[in-house]
Amino acid sequence: MIDILSYPFMRYALIGAILSGFGSALLSNFIVLKKMEFIGNGAAHVAFGAIAFALFFGLNMNLLSIIVAIIFAIAINQLGKKEGVQENSVIGMLLSLSMAIGVILLSFKKGYVPEIDSFLFGDVLMITQQDLILLGIFDLFILSMVIFLNKELKYYSFNQRLSKIFGVPTNIINLVFLMITSVTIVVSVKIIGIILITSLLITPGVIAKLYAKSINQMLIISVIVGVFSSVLGIFLSYYLNVPSGPMIVLTLFLIFLIAYLLRKTVLKSFAQ
Repeated sequence: MIDILSYPFMRYALIGAILSGFGSALLSNFIVLKKMEFIGNGAAHVAFGAIAFALFFGLNMNLLSIIVAIIFAIAINQLGKKEGVQENSVIGMLLSLSMAIGVILLSFKKGYVPEIDSFLFGDVLMITQQDLILLGIFDLFILSMVIFLNKELKYYSFNQRLSKIFGVPTNIINLVFLMITSVTIVVSVKIIGIILITSLLITPGVIAKLYAKSINQMLIISVIVGVFSSVLGIFLSYYLNVPSGPMIVLTLFLIFLIAYLLRKTVLKSFAQ
């Protein structure tokens, strides 16, 4: 274990995995409860368009990705309010549009673009101190939102229409939630990759839901699962010499499988 910490890029990778696993796990509970799993795919693929745009024009990738993520969240929130337009439909259209723009821009860029593979599947070598600071800032924002808007988020997660009756500002919460989810995704793609980030946004919440009896319990369980699987995935990727993103996803799924089988065994024993 000591040898892995002797490399600066691996220290960055471990810190990034902890921060990414923590923030994504917190969000995963509300994503699962609201059945918004498609948001992860949408924001991740929109990030591809932003990355391609930044590579093509030589712009700051992090800044442009965050701006595009915020625009994406606002577009979903506004168009989703329109009668006859479903939120998932808007996400699907913007997902395809962003991918199309990204592919077109990259087709004009001469030569091989090595950064794209790294963003698609994750690459610990790309993580910088700036990325860790960004992840830390957004993790603090997510944690603050969960603590100070705990009651409002509970109402919002279970029944958005009913929450309006109790005076919960659902439109504002929905917009803020979409924005912070989209931004968290785009700043985490270097660790787990655009194609695989959805796993970190769904699986911890699904595992937590198997055992938790309240949202607060879900939050605790999901954070433990998210951070543990991310760190374990980084360690395994280092020692097995495989990409970090796919290894984190595989680790998450194996934990889900074990948790699911253990739950069924426990339930059967109580039934007997």
